[in-house]
Amino acid sequence: MSTKYAVTEHERRFRLDAVPAAATDPRRITDRYLDATRLRLREVVAADGTVQRKLGHKRRLDEADPRSILCTSLYLDDAEWATLWALPGRLLHKTRHRLVLDDGTAAAIDEFGDHLAGLVLLEVDLGDRDRLDAWAPPGWAGVEVTDDERFTGGWLAGRTLTDLDG
Repeated sequence: MSTKYAVTEHERRFRLDAVPAAATDPRRITDRYLDATRLRLREVVAADGTVQRKLGHKRRLDEADPRSILCTSLYLDDAEWATLWALPGRLLHKTRHRLVLDDGTAAAIDEFGDHLAGLVLLEVDLGDRDRLDAWAPPGWAGVEVTDDERFTGGWLAGRTLTDLDG
């Protein structure tokens, strides 16, 4: 498997009860997972109104292991975005916050909207698989959901909390 154009992410995810008060830098994210593909269109709107649009592709290094993922992104202009947005897909809306944990680890806090309102996830990427496996989450992190397919963006897109908890 060639990884020439991909960045490897080593991630763990945890379900939270709420967005921590110390979270900062909220960005609105709209994802459109294109049907029958591993492709995702992502629009990120920063607090200052700056918009970034990209096409992403994610693939696990090992299909049985959700912690290590190859990610490739292409940044899109308006015409490219409009063309790809017309393809069939499922939507996911969230606000992503930044948080630096007590141990210095940078984390993302995803607060989901629409039919998933109330779902909050903590995600860390330590950049190294050995560090990721050894990392101890903060005590308030809640249940780890890294290995639960239902907490991946592709599964969550177009779903409701009833689908998730039912």
